[in-house]
Amino acid sequence: MTMAFSYFFPFLLLMALCQKTLMILGRNPKGWGRTVVLASVSGLLVILPIGGLPVGRWWVSLYANPSIPLVALLFSWVMKNCFQTKLLDPAAIQTCTIFSVVAGAVLYPMAMGIGTADPYCAGWHFSWLFVMLLGITLVLIFFNNRFSFVLLATILAFNFHLLESRNLWDYLVDPVLVIISIAVLIQRLVTVYFLNNFIYIRRK
Repeated sequence: MTMAFSYFFPFLLLMALCQKTLMILGRNPKGWGRTVVLASVSGLLVILPIGGLPVGRWWVSLYANPSIPLVALLFSWVMKNCFQTKLLDPAAIQTCTIFSVVAGAVLYPMAMGIGTADPYCAGWHFSWLFVMLLGITLVLIFFNNRFSFVLLATILAFNFHLLESRNLWDYLVDPVLVIISIAVLIQRLVTVYFLNNFIYIRRK
């Protein structure tokens, strides 16, 4: 992992926490002024030394490989709070959610020994995983889905070895992203279910 990029995710996480704190206090984090202040505070916190290591490096020791889609989602959320700019629209976020759940369903059960194949091995070298990723990216580009830019960023990050891992799977998906995606899908399914029941009852 490059030293600079290792600080990026904890910086974004601290920035998001600062923004959420302002929201809880009834303040709007939008605007250049507050963005500069929050970014400065987050930047100082992430390099604050504790026990001989900056806070950002402590985070890396706890969670070394946040996937690029997770970084992109967090970055999009922070930018939306700063400038009301949606880098990832609802279609891209939904695609990311489905992609993450499917990728997690393929990777983690088999990686734990369920089944005879280990798809994680495909991430070390050129394989079907690279071909599928390229195909999915091209399809999303054709449909003008912004998640295609996230996948392109993932490929670039892998080529530049921005993460500690050298396996493509770690750039594509991580456990936290899968858990969040599953929770989001369940929430949406429950919402749709109750909404449909409400509409059905109203029509009766």
